[in-house]
Amino acid sequence: MKKFLGLFLLTANAIVAQAIPHINQIELEAKVDSIIASGIAQKAFPGAQVLLYKKGKIVLHKAYGHHTYNQEAAVDQEHLYDLASVTKILASTLAFMKLYELYPINLDQKVSAFMPQLKNTNKEHSTFRAILSHGAGWLPYLTHQQKIYRKNGSFRWHSLSQKQSKRYPMPLNDVWYVHKNYPKKIARRIKRTPVENVGQYRYSGLWFFLLPEMVRQLSGLSFDEFLNTHYYAPMGLERIGFIPQKKFPKNEIVPTERDSLFRKELVQGWVHDEAAALMGGVSGNAGLFANAQSIAPLLEMLLHQGQYKGKTYLNSETVATFSRVANPGTDNRRGLGFDKPELIPLGNGRYPSAYSSASSFGHSGFTGTFVWVDPEHDCFVVFLSNRVYPSRAQRKLYELGIRGALLDHVIQLH
Repeated sequence: MKKFLGLFLLTANAIVAQAIPHINQIELEAKVDSIIASGIAQKAFPGAQVLLYKKGKIVLHKAYGHHTYNQEAAVDQEHLYDLASVTKILASTLAFMKLYELYPINLDQKVSAFMPQLKNTNKEHSTFRAILSHGAGWLPYLTHQQKIYRKNGSFRWHSLSQKQSKRYPMPLNDVWYVHKNYPKKIARRIKRTPVENVGQYRYSGLWFFLLPEMVRQLSGLSFDEFLNTHYYAPMGLERIGFIPQKKFPKNEIVPTERDSLFRKELVQGWVHDEAAALMGGVSGNAGLFANAQSIAPLLEMLLHQGQYKGKTYLNSETVATFSRVANPGTDNRRGLGFDKPELIPLGNGRYPSAYSSASSFGHSGFTGTFVWVDPEHDCFVVFLSNRVYPSRAQRKLYELGIRGALLDHVIQLH
C-alpha cells in the first residue's frame, strides 16, 4: 500500500505538473486583486494581507480592505492579525523542532519521558509522533470558558477578577485578569480527558497547551523567550509575538469577533481563542499575532531547509523529517505539526489547492489565516484575514476557495 501510494502521488504530480497553466506577473496581480475584491464584496472578510513568494523573491505583497465593514480603518501592511492555529506551526512546531535538535528527543518516544506530569495518566504512552500528527486519540479541544461561571452568572473563585494583582496578573482583555494558577487548572483538565481510537487521525489542539511548559522545563526560558531567542529576534522579525498590546497600539491590531458569549465585546488586541485567552494569551494552540512581512522570513527559512540569509536556524534533516508525511501508508495526511495536502489526485476540490505538490506543507487558522510552503514549486503563500468578523458564523472564506486559489496562482507564475 505504501509503495503504491508513493507511486500514485508521483504519477499524479507529474501529470498535473505538465498541465499547470502559466501566468505572468501582471496576470498574477490581476487575479489576486480580483479574488480578494470578490471575497470582500461577498463578506468573506472585511480586509486582508497577501504575500506571495516565488523563486527567491516576494512577487506580491499587498494589504486590502478594512478592519471592519464600516470601513473606518484601512488595512495596512504593518497591521497585525490574530493567527489562531497558525500558532501551532510558527510557534509550537518551530519550538519543538529546536528542542528536538538541542535535547535527546526520539519522535517515537513517550511524551511522558519529558513531561512527567503525564505519567500515571491515560496519556502516558502517547508518543511525540502520534501527538504531532494528530493520531494520539486526544480530544480536539476543551471549552474552558464554560467552566468559569457559577449558576448565577458570576465567575468562579480563582478564575477572573476585574482587579490586576499578584494573584490575578494576566490580562484577559481590557477589564478582566486571569488567576495565576488558571493555566495549571487547564493542564489538569487536559490530563483527565479521555483517549480514544489511538492511531486514527483526529485533529487535537490539547498537547499544544502543554508544550510551553515543556519548553520552560527543558530550556529554562518561557515560551515567548525561547521563540525570540532562537528565531524571531535573530531573524529581525519586529511584528510577531504574543499579547501584542504590550508593544503595539490597538489601532494597529485587526479585530476579530464580536464575542457575544464569553467576553461580551469586540475582541481586538486580545487572542480570539478562549482557552488561549485563559492561558494569559500565551499558548501553543493559539495566541500568536503577526503581519505578513514578519511571517515571510520564517517560511523562507523552512523553504530553504532551515537557512535564512546565510544563517542556519534548523538542520535540513529536521525540516525534512517534520514536513514529510509522518505516517506513510495510512489515511493520515499530516506531517509533524504541519498540515499536508490531501492524499487524493491533484485537481479541483483538493486541499489545499489543485496544484500543490506532495512535498508542500503549512497550516490554516480559525480566524481566517493560512500559510503554505511548496518546495517543489519554490514558493509560499501568506494570507491573513479576520473572516470571523463580525461572527464566526461567517463561512464564505471556505465556500469561495480563496486560500487555495492564491496558492494555485503563485504556482502558475512563470
